[in-house]
Amino acid sequence: MAIAKKEKPNVKKKISEKGKQQKTKAAPAPPPPIVKQRTVVTPWRDTLEFQTTYDWLFGKTSTTANRRQALSKIRIWSLRRGNLCPAAVMATSVLVQAQLEDQEGNAKIQNTYASAFTRFYNFMSSIIQGHNMSSMYETARELGLQSFIVDLRHLCAHGQELPPVEVLRNTSEHCLEWLRTYYWLPHKENMSNLHAGKLKRKDKLKFEKAVSNLLEIYDLTLECHFKGAEKLKAISKLKSSAEFNKIRVYSSSKKAKTSKEILDAVINDLSALVKKESSSMKDLLDIYTGCLLKMEYFLGVGLQVDDNEDTLIAATQGLFRLLAMQGYIEKVFVALVQLTENENEAEQRRLGASYWASKMVETFGMLFRMKRMYKEELDLNDKLKAVDFSSLNTDKLSKTMRSLLVHSNVDPSYTLIFGDNPKKSRSLVFEREFIMQRVGPFSKYSAPILKGLLPLADPPFSKSQVADLSKLCDIRLHEFEQLEPMEEDGSSEESYNLEHLEKLLAKAAQSKGNAPSNAVSSDLGIWKVEKDYDWSKCALGVLPWAN
Repeated sequence: MAIAKKEKPNVKKKISEKGKQQKTKAAPAPPPPIVKQRTVVTPWRDTLEFQTTYDWLFGKTSTTANRRQALSKIRIWSLRRGNLCPAAVMATSVLVQAQLEDQEGNAKIQNTYASAFTRFYNFMSSIIQGHNMSSMYETARELGLQSFIVDLRHLCAHGQELPPVEVLRNTSEHCLEWLRTYYWLPHKENMSNLHAGKLKRKDKLKFEKAVSNLLEIYDLTLECHFKGAEKLKAISKLKSSAEFNKIRVYSSSKKAKTSKEILDAVINDLSALVKKESSSMKDLLDIYTGCLLKMEYFLGVGLQVDDNEDTLIAATQGLFRLLAMQGYIEKVFVALVQLTENENEAEQRRLGASYWASKMVETFGMLFRMKRMYKEELDLNDKLKAVDFSSLNTDKLSKTMRSLLVHSNVDPSYTLIFGDNPKKSRSLVFEREFIMQRVGPFSKYSAPILKGLLPLADPPFSKSQVADLSKLCDIRLHEFEQLEPMEEDGSSEESYNLEHLEKLLAKAAQSKGNAPSNAVSSDLGIWKVEKDYDWSKCALGVLPWAN
């Protein structure tokens, strides 16, 4: 309980009125009290539900039906939160229930009031006492209740005779008004809604801040490294004082002397940080990916490469290998693809995302070819040594792996080299549905990605289908308006959607005699309508198309 401080007696000597006027100054206005907000999980859905229940209970125009609605709502709250439902809410419900039974003419209303009043005090005293035993009078004083409430509670719980009904009625009214003033009204005036989507746990905020700080150092250092600033002295000439200070402090803590060593140190710290939190945080991957896409220089550096792309690939190799080792490479790839398709993003970000997604597609194709070659060799020679494709995430490669890499038709200097996740090896192929979903938001940013994904489809497209789809991508990309397969309906603005592409592919297959015999022409996109067989004429165990 707050106690006002006593003022000190004025012991100063009297001074002249003139001196008073000189020394007296206008006191500054006290700052408004700072109200600390806290987040509480409530049984009511939002503030509107709470305010509606308040009006049903205490509104001037509230009826008996309204108060019954309020009790029903409180029962729902009790089911939602169980014993965590606020004690003041439960205390309100028992008193209101007793008043409603009194209005109905309950013959045992005296017992009902006594029971309700006892439960009211027990609910409210549970707020203060907790695990500390204190007298009921002390508890009532801390709550702001008058002492006669405790005496009345003793009579209701242990007295040989119950208090008169009129006393119980008046006390119930008094306690309900106290509950309204003590609990309901302050909550109604001060409570505000909190959107769950914007709420983050402290550990998530801490993780996001740590990842953001590391990736900020990575982004700043990558720019310096790509522009040839290796030593701190050269970096200081390239970056502002604030940015240089961040790099200097981090490099000093890691004892890194060059920009390449700083990049490697950041990768090691990221690996340790994610490994520490991966088992306890569900949204880790989304937070991690979101922080990656906030790196401005990393996302746009691909647009600046000329004849020094090998420098960029060598500098960023460690980051992509880390993502592959962590099993996050596919998630990051999908995020980059979606960024290229987002019309609300800036053009530079979409172009940068297109560059990195295209480089990743090249690596997916390389891995696909290497695994196919290894399987073919294994079919011919069962004594061939086993190959671990996760070793591509390191610089130590076996002789077989080096041979597969040489014959994979890529230049390692200009290709991101990363492999499988050691814990979950899988073939990097993409479902047809994922590839065809890229057709709708097709643009110059996503065109190279879509073309690169065609050979990686599962189930695979035929060579003619890949050629047709690649041709359509080129036509859309170069804005050619006249295309012979598109002139059937006389429209000069044919939409490049999934249905249209499938029609073109079906027509190409039919022209080459590859169309399935039971396919029926339809407007169902990738689906087809099977022939309607008369099953009533088929004997048991015989299929109609087998006759």
